[in-house]
Amino acid sequence: MIEVYIDGASAGNPGPSGAGIFIKGNGITEKYSIPLGNMSNHEAEYHAFIKALEICLEKGIQDSVLSFRTDSQLVNQAVEKEFVKNKLYTPLLEH
Repeated sequence: MIEVYIDGASAGNPGPSGAGIFIKGNGITEKYSIPLGNMSNHEAEYHAFIKALEICLEKGIQDSVLSFRTDSQLVNQAVEKEFVKNKLYTPLLEH
């Protein structure tokens, strides 16, 4: 199993933002720090998840069992329920 830890953060709301991603398992240990530009903290959390998915696809590890870990209830619930309350995040969930 591969564990993927993600976090997004903003300095202000909105403000300069970034994503942190840590991937480990099956002989893989990688970490990423990705600047995201100006956005809200919630948007940064979604972008962290999207970037992590993109990295996993690029690395060809989509066939492995992946477990995503986040401290963002907003992203976790949106992905699990395939639903967002705030329509601002609909395009991010669909992506």
